[in-house]
Amino acid sequence: MPAPASQSHDPAAVRQQAAALIAVRILLYLGGMSSYFIGVLGTLTFTLGGGVFDNAIAVGLLNLFMTFGSMQSGTLLDRLGMRAHFRICASSLVVIGLLYQVLARSVPGLYLGAALFGYAMGAADVIPRSYPAYLTDRVDELKRINSGITVATNVSIIVGPLVGGAIATVAPTQTVFLFMTACSLLAFVPAAVMRPLRTLRQGSGKGGKDRPDALYGFKSIRSSRVLNLLFWCTMLSFLGYGAFDPLESLFYRDVLRVGASWMGWLSALSGVGGIVGAFAVGAIPRHHVNVRTLLTVLALSGGGSLLYVSTSDVRIACAGQLALGFFFAAFGPIKDTLIQVHTPLENIGRVNAAMTAGFNFAGVVPLFAARALAAMLGVQGTLVAAGVTVTLVPICLFLVKRKQLQIMVAQERAYCGREPGDGAL
Repeated sequence: MPAPASQSHDPAAVRQQAAALIAVRILLYLGGMSSYFIGVLGTLTFTLGGGVFDNAIAVGLLNLFMTFGSMQSGTLLDRLGMRAHFRICASSLVVIGLLYQVLARSVPGLYLGAALFGYAMGAADVIPRSYPAYLTDRVDELKRINSGITVATNVSIIVGPLVGGAIATVAPTQTVFLFMTACSLLAFVPAAVMRPLRTLRQGSGKGGKDRPDALYGFKSIRSSRVLNLLFWCTMLSFLGYGAFDPLESLFYRDVLRVGASWMGWLSALSGVGGIVGAFAVGAIPRHHVNVRTLLTVLALSGGGSLLYVSTSDVRIACAGQLALGFFFAAFGPIKDTLIQVHTPLENIGRVNAAMTAGFNFAGVVPLFAARALAAMLGVQGTLVAAGVTVTLVPICLFLVKRKQLQIMVAQERAYCGREPGDGAL
């Protein structure tokens, strides 16, 4: 295992840096969420008249390029450090927001815009998943930071689509990308005070320059039982969620029979549930931050998704979005904390990039089957099947990996009781 990071612990400095990081996250994601639902899918479905096939291509390109963006971004973070990394990510979002005004005037242009947007969002997504590890390696602090980031994420899920919906009522849907540009520029303000509080010890290298960057994150995951389980359980579950993206706007139009603005309203409800779920994770004892809790929460998020899509009643869909938002938001901080405490600091960017690549790959695969499944099962039937998949994967892992889970939970509880600063497991 590479040499761990050294740390002169200052709780006040950790709180200050965490606040700056949360502010950066809320600004970047606020712009992204306003643009994803309304600017990409809303433009394609309601302005350009796209169907399942068009949506599948756009979402597939977006997810594929999110993978490319996160992989490149993780390598840059490990090589350049967090401050230079942030400047590259935020600047990319600014440029894409401006370019999209021209690209979104035709379906081929929108495909290109979706790909560029996905690349920039994938690069920026490394920020909330990796930067906390530069601030502390203490489980309690990481849990609280990741909980705060998730609260910020869900505030963005509420406010972003609401702003996007409001903009779309008075201007062309692609205009929401200008709001993303403004938010990304504002993010440079809190980022000006961000700095790492943990540094690599002498001999560990800066980001492992001599290692094969494109594959090293996956090798690190494979060498850790916990990281390996996190990777596969999340990726297999996300195979179900991947079916939602190309079909969700059609579910609103053809099943719920509501307009494009409801994409914003129900997404906002998911964000409300997410805020409560993130706060709930921040309050749980640190010895419950383990893989068993993670799988339980993931299964419950699948149940929320089933409630969301199981009827044509928009009121039940609202309740499902609240439940889905709650459990999915609880899942995120637990997963991110486990990754951060099990990964050496010099590899954190590439490991998170590899994790994200797996999740995004899982989002792309169902797109190839979405059109055929929707033809056989209907839009709603396909979404229900996807929800069942998300629910069953963690339950099956509980049954198949029961003994391994017991060992991992025992190890994680021992880790929670270690001396701070001892490094990753």
